[in-house]
This record gives sequence, C-alpha cells and structure tokens, in this order.
Amino acid sequence: MEKAQFHTLVVLQVKVLYCLFAALGLSVIAVLDLIESTNVYAAVAAGFSVLLLLYAVYLLMRGHKRASPYPEWALVFLLCLFTLFGMQQADQATHWIYFVPGYVYFLFPFHVATYVALVYSTALFLLIVQEYDSYLRLQILFTYAACYLFAVMYAMLNERNNRGLIEIINTDPVTQVYNEYQLQLDLNKEMTRADRQSSELILVGVAIPPRWHTLKAEDYEQRLSFFGKKLKRCLRKYDTCYRLNSDNFIILMPHSSSDDAERLQEDLLDDLAGSERFEGLTQVKVVQDVYLPEDDIPSMIKRIQEVLSNVQ
Repeated sequence: MEKAQFHTLVVLQVKVLYCLFAALGLSVIAVLDLIESTNVYAAVAAGFSVLLLLYAVYLLMRGHKRASPYPEWALVFLLCLFTLFGMQQADQATHWIYFVPGYVYFLFPFHVATYVALVYSTALFLLIVQEYDSYLRLQILFTYAACYLFAVMYAMLNERNNRGLIEIINTDPVTQVYNEYQLQLDLNKEMTRADRQSSELILVGVAIPPRWHTLKAEDYEQRLSFFGKKLKRCLRKYDTCYRLNSDNFIILMPHSSSDDAERLQEDLLDDLAGSERFEGLTQVKVVQDVYLPEDDIPSMIKRIQEVLSNVQ
C-alpha cells in the first residue's frame, strides 16, 4: 500500500470512530430526554444518532475511495436548522449549539468550516439577543464562545499537523524530493495562483541518463539519491522538485520566466559536469514548459514527459 493511500485510510478510520462515538453520545442524550418525558428531543437525538451510524457504515463501504460530501453537508444542515429553530420552541435545544462548532470543524476542511461556522454563529448571535434575557444571554454566549475557540484551535493545530504529515508522506525516501502525488497537489495550487495573479509558471523536466535504468537496484538508487541532492542544490527557496513515477524529475518554478529556467538549467548542468562520482551525468536531458490557461494537471505532466522521451 502506498503511503498516500495509507494516510487516507487512517483519516477514514478516525472519521468512522468519531461518528460512532458521536452516535453513542447522542443515544445517551436520547435516553435522558426520554426519561425526562421530552419525547420530541429524544426522537431528534435518536434520529441524529442513527444518521451518524448510517454514515459510518457508508464510509466503511466506500473504503479508500473518496466519499461524497453530500451526506456531511446534509447532517450539518439538519443540525444547524434544528438548533436555530429548536431554541425558539424550548430551552432544551440550547445545549445542542455547543456541539456544532466541533462537528463542523471535524467534518470539513478548515477554510470551508470557517465560513460555515461564521454564518451559523452570526445567525445564532442574533437569535440569542432576541430570545433571551441579559443573564442567560451572557451564559450561553460565553459557553458557545469557549466551545467555538476550542474547535478553532483544534482545527488549526490539526491543519498544521496534517500539512506537515502530508509533506512527509509524499516525500520520496530515495531522493528526498516530493513524489508525483504531491506534484499534483502543488501544481493545482500554483496554477490557480498563476491565473489569479497573471504570473508565469514554469516546469523544468529532467531525465536521468538512460543507462541507469539497466543497473542493479542498489546502484540505481545510489545514483538517484545523488542526483536528487544535485537537483536540490540548484533550487531557489521557492522552487520545488518532484520525482515522477517514471523516475524523471520535474522542478516547479512559480513566478518565473524562461530566463530563470535557463539559468537553473545551466547551473544544474555545470554542477553535474564537474562531478566524476558516477558515469553518464553529461547525458542528463533538461527541458522546460510554460503553463497556459487552458492546461490541466494531467496534460501538463504528460506533455513534459513526452518532450523528455523525444529528447532522449
């Protein structure tokens, strides 16, 4: 199993466990509401518990495939709708609002969850100001603010840790540069930035000497490791290098021009020419390609691969 697939599987298992624990907690709330003879709220809590249980089963059936976001949006929408309208009918619904921020930040990416939480919090604030007296208003808002801040801090730490973990997972162990999966993630962001800022985005393709492919695995990996170090020495601080599945390399150069790519190519070839550690370094082929607005990620990678094949 690839590292990226393993990471996806771990995230899936965590989400399933969270849904199961949340369903268990809601079932306890349903029992307590039933004991207090608040049948409507007991039915709502039991309904949410069943929905979370069904969603956990749905995630398990999907496996490592990307699950549809619609069930998550539906669950959040129903929860927000119930809390906003339920608070106008009875005070028992108030404790549900403290569950919303953590639930939203857990299910959605940080930037999406932030927008959802801000819209919900604004509507909730206006409702609390209208429906409750000053004493209860302060109590509810203070408790909600504490839950909201806790959820935001959890989400920020989780986002930062995930970003660092993804970079580690998507680093090639032999060359210590990123792999093709990370290239697709970064290229998507850089293409969006290039379109928004009307800046140039250059891709430099580097093909290893053809003779290396005939070597034994240990010798081949030694040369790839050496080659990766040489590539990293030529990068600027905002350039990034990637090893493709074909064992060719791509250097991503945002906010750059063809002249910048030419200088990088000259530095790399001069550095390789001065090294006598391995044979065939003078046979390294370097090409460059410019991002166009009509390009997509697969077409760019495929195009530069084809150019490298033709050069060889």
